[in-house]
Amino acid sequence: MRLLRAWAEQEAEDAIDWYLRDKRLKRIGAKTVRALVVLLTVAGAVLPLSSAVAGRSPGGWGYVLLGLAAGCKGFDLVFGLSTGWMRDIRAAQALRGELNDVRLAWAADTLRAGGRDGAGTDGGPLSASELERQLELIGRLVTAVRERIGTETDDWLTEFRSTTQQLHEPGGPVGPAVPQ
Repeated sequence: MRLLRAWAEQEAEDAIDWYLRDKRLKRIGAKTVRALVVLLTVAGAVLPLSSAVAGRSPGGWGYVLLGLAAGCKGFDLVFGLSTGWMRDIRAAQALRGELNDVRLAWAADTLRAGGRDGAGTDGGPLSASELERQLELIGRLVTAVRERIGTETDDWLTEFRSTTQQLHEPGGPVGPAVPQ
């Protein structure tokens, strides 16, 4: 039973670690792209103004910089860096919560058994009901991990399809729809 529980907990820990690693990469990417959007937008607005103040022709560089800023924003939307970062955090927290709940329930069962992990309440082997309870806890954890990964995959796919559909629509918005 201990090996089965250790395997289930390791599966949960592995999934949590994956989401946290993925979050780090997306966080760095999202912050970099957002910083570029701000810098390029400011530069795109200031360049023509500074040229006008200096009495020079602004040329088209302001438009180029604003276009690059829009391209950075579009990159973030298409590749889901900002939204993916938040989803990874949510998934890791949900999995950690489920793992902790199962560990607490297991500890409570162990205490009810007299503090002997894997022993029944009478110190002997686990009774059928105790065994069933422990198997239920392990099954709950494995199911929670599988369902969370499936939900996150479905959410990512939905977001990806929505974004690519918006990109293909002529004149359609790129980004979340704004209520009218």
